[in-house]
Amino acid sequence: MIGIDLSQKTILMTGALGGIARQIVLTLLDAEARLVLTDKANEDEAARTLAAWQVDRERALYRQLDVTDGRAVARVVKEVMEQFPGLDTVLGHAGGCGLHPFDTTSEEEFDRIFRFNFMAQTYLARAVFMAWAQRHVAGHLIFTSSYVASVPHARITAYTTAKAALESLTRCLALEYAAQGIRVNAIAPGNVAAGASLKVFEEDRAYREFVLRVSPLGERNTAQGVADVFLFLCSPMAREMTGQVVGVDMGVSIPKIG
Repeated sequence: MIGIDLSQKTILMTGALGGIARQIVLTLLDAEARLVLTDKANEDEAARTLAAWQVDRERALYRQLDVTDGRAVARVVKEVMEQFPGLDTVLGHAGGCGLHPFDTTSEEEFDRIFRFNFMAQTYLARAVFMAWAQRHVAGHLIFTSSYVASVPHARITAYTTAKAALESLTRCLALEYAAQGIRVNAIAPGNVAAGASLKVFEEDRAYREFVLRVSPLGERNTAQGVADVFLFLCSPMAREMTGQVVGVDMGVSIPKIG
């Protein structure tokens, strides 16, 4: 079995307190990485969550951050990069939504969902690339997309279009910043049995039937399966990858006819 050692790596992660994030955090810590975790929860709430996960706080620092606030993102990234000048891996994991049918979703709510899942990632990328350019760091930015970026899905239109835009952003940034040695990739999970996906799956029968119907393997993804792909992309084994969207979706994104 190939062991992955990230003991020399510090990783910044947004959206770090969710259901899928839990397994990503634990998996990266198992590989001995040092983490800087951010989410919208305050310090006390985060401390309780991380304690429940049995996370070693000496190796997992926490900063409260609203990723939809571009100025806050720029400030936190600047401070983190000053504290860890060699930090070369960033996970743009923040995102998510519930069901929101297009005709009953207000303009404000549609904009909020799109901003959270797409615009916030542009804020992160801008701040991170600026810091890496100043320090001449050949970094790696990894976004979390979703299978719905390529598989049409009803009642989550703002989310699906945001993720489609994010995958295009991934490829464009990878091309634009390749000359600086900066890499950009994304992971596109299927329906994961954790977090917001699990809640909607359990509460909405039509959604549940759709998910099970479109999965060739007849199963949902596990959070561990997604975390394993993050671990791979954070490792030296992925050093030749950029501009890629890696699907881990039980085959949901395979084109189908009939």
